[in-house]
Amino acid sequence: MSLLAIIGWVLLGAAATTILVTFWDQIRDWLNNVAADAVESVFGYRAREAMHRAIAKVDRVMDKVRSRSTIYAKKTPLDTHYVKTDIVAEAGVYQIDKEVLEEIKKKGELVQEFVYKS
Repeated sequence: MSLLAIIGWVLLGAAATTILVTFWDQIRDWLNNVAADAVESVFGYRAREAMHRAIAKVDRVMDKVRSRSTIYAKKTPLDTHYVKTDIVAEAGVYQIDKEVLEEIKKKGELVQEFVYKS
């Protein structure tokens, strides 16, 4: 396999992952409703339940992906290097205040800035 083909597959995988993470809620709803109805009509109720279990497992992985943050900070204002910190949220999305969720939906992110006071 050529280097160009490998790079193409990596880029394709990165694009698919980005789309999956960005639109997971809509994809999950479609899979749980429309696709599950089609699976049930063709293969039966047990196949639908198996599909729901598989979707739930993927949803748990997506929650873990979304609950990670990376913070870059300086220890003092005069530092020349940043300290990188990875944080994992311990609260689920359903436990976050509605005002915070609305701000995240509106702005696309939640930024908190800290000021050094020494």
